[in-house]
Amino acid sequence: MNTYVFDSGTQKKLFITFGIGLLLLFLGVFFFNDGSASAEMHGAAHEAVSKVQEHASANTTEAHAAPTHEEKHATVGLAVIANIYNAFYFGFYIALAAMFFLAATTIAWGGWQIQIQKIPLAMAMNIILFLGLLLVMFIFFRHDIFEWTHEYLYDPKDPRFDKILADKHDFLNMGTFWTFFVIIAGISITLVAYWWSTLTTLDEQPSMKLFSKSRAIAAITIVITAFVINTFATWLWSMSIQPHWYSTMYTWNTMAGAVVTMLSLLILLIFFLKSKGYLPNVNENHEHDVAKLMFAISVFWTYTWFAQYMLIWYANIPEETQFFRVRRTMDNYGFLFHFTFFCNFILPFFILMKRGSKRNKTAVIVAATIIIFGQFSWFFLMNCPALLPKGGFGLISIGSLLMIISVFIFVTLKMLSRVKDLASTTHPYVKESYQFKI
Repeated sequence: MNTYVFDSGTQKKLFITFGIGLLLLFLGVFFFNDGSASAEMHGAAHEAVSKVQEHASANTTEAHAAPTHEEKHATVGLAVIANIYNAFYFGFYIALAAMFFLAATTIAWGGWQIQIQKIPLAMAMNIILFLGLLLVMFIFFRHDIFEWTHEYLYDPKDPRFDKILADKHDFLNMGTFWTFFVIIAGISITLVAYWWSTLTTLDEQPSMKLFSKSRAIAAITIVITAFVINTFATWLWSMSIQPHWYSTMYTWNTMAGAVVTMLSLLILLIFFLKSKGYLPNVNENHEHDVAKLMFAISVFWTYTWFAQYMLIWYANIPEETQFFRVRRTMDNYGFLFHFTFFCNFILPFFILMKRGSKRNKTAVIVAATIIIFGQFSWFFLMNCPALLPKGGFGLISIGSLLMIISVFIFVTLKMLSRVKDLASTTHPYVKESYQFKI
């Protein structure tokens, strides 16, 4: 079988997973609103809550002891917005990493990945979906997500005037934001459309000329992804959520996390397709190489994770430690902060360190699952604590992860079913892929 059939049984399982995620999200909202988390969330730095606090009781003790009904609704609403936005951002970056993987392996004259290259191609098509979802968030919830979008911050006569943000206003403004959104969306959609057209055309009309064209597209993709899409997407869509803070390692860390997550999803999809009888010539050598990349990129992610803090410490800029202060304090996100390091480095490092473990299906599946959850948690820590200083990670977060992963896989398999030659049997390097051994 060389053409994937997206069967109803698989679709049903994905719908069930999405339903479970939706149920967890609703349960998270219910318990967040009525449980102790509401009290912990009191005092969050957000305009909606601040307005409620202005009208709260003058008795400070009473105000902090029991949040009002309006405060609970404002805070749980912000928690849902923050978690859903983080999930959309996470999905976009996984898809972007898939396109980057195609480009990197193509320009490196890679042959081993030819039989599996249609999987990251289908994954990359999610770029279009998640750009649309992010656009909805930017249109309707930009003031909830981005503090700098409030004009009163730039009025020297307003008591809420912010000198630091005023100095950054030449860049941090809605004109710049929408301009780069259009640029990022236009370039991303154009590139992924080119990749889809080129690789699917190679199935029906194989030629060295078309293969050479794919290498040219690969070079363009890598440069534009690195210097335009990744750079400005991380600056404007993530780092500006905490606009007083900045980091020169932020783009590196984000992309490293996205790539290792994409590789983890890729290996799980390879195992899934092989269990259905597809990709018979993909063997433990190909699986080993994907697992080897998972191991390597998880180590690289750790380097960027540490370097971000190290540069702030070494350069002696204590005002930039606020990023870590919010995330490392135990009564805020301290446990989650250290847990993500454990999931994204310690466990993958020791599980995948041996050659045999990279060829062990169970070990690789466990490592991939841990990495996906760990990186989602880290993306949450990058995007949400500035909006939710306490208590924001819970059932709402886990529910949004299940929902977004099920949607991502659904779109991937749907696009994969439209590929006529799943194993790219007409590609010039397909024999090299068959004979690949490490």
